[in-house]
Amino acid sequence: MSAASTDTREEAGLLEGFIAQAVVDEYADVEPSREGARWSAKHWKAVPATLAIGLLVAAALISARASDAERTATRDALAERVVEQNASIEEVRQRLDEQALEVDALRTSILDANAAEADSVELGRLTALTGASELAGPGITVTIDDAPDAEAGSLNRVLDRDLQDIVNTLWQMGAEGVSVNEQRLTGSTAIRGAGQAILVNYQPLTRPYVVNAVGTTTSGGEDSGLQQLLTALADDYGLVSSVSVGDVALPAGEVRQPRFAMTTEAEGDQP
Repeated sequence: MSAASTDTREEAGLLEGFIAQAVVDEYADVEPSREGARWSAKHWKAVPATLAIGLLVAAALISARASDAERTATRDALAERVVEQNASIEEVRQRLDEQALEVDALRTSILDANAAEADSVELGRLTALTGASELAGPGITVTIDDAPDAEAGSLNRVLDRDLQDIVNTLWQMGAEGVSVNEQRLTGSTAIRGAGQAILVNYQPLTRPYVVNAVGTTTSGGEDSGLQQLLTALADDYGLVSSVSVGDVALPAGEVRQPRFAMTTEAEGDQP
């Protein structure tokens, strides 16, 4: 082989190697650039959705914290109002008691100054019967309590109707005045239940329940209506009761003015 032919082959080999190397370098430089561009475009498209989700989560957290704060503030405000209202009610009740004493003092002074003795006696009798004044004298005391194993909401507890039956029986036996747990009964008194509590004159009572009656000096024996009632309550519901006879003192009650009464003349004027 001649020297010229050898040189030509070497030049051709060098040329092919240069071209191959150039192509390889170009693909190495170009392809990562295309992949990078493709990756960047894909992720840039996801950025708005990611931001939106983040904003929604942040808004939900802020709203939840704001709701908790509002509920706490509302609860605190209601509790404060309850305390204020209870204090206001107690203040009004005290004023009513003071005014009742003033009315009694004025009534007494008027009677002493202008009324005859017979009128004074009659007024005293009527106020005692209506429960507007204190009353003391011979009478009986009925104490009644829940069954020893009574559970909340069961019939083995003293109910408002049980006290109603006892009070009505005492009236039938000739009682002139009755009180339940120091709450004097008047013509406008109601004995009623409110949930698990028993109210008399809108005041909740606590057990045991003590019913005092002036004017009936005996329990009537085993065959009396009172004893039969207490025995039935014990046999049917396990209620525990006792009766004692002796001197009894009743407090004065609150007699409210009628709100819907009208005189005969007013009725006659009606069309």
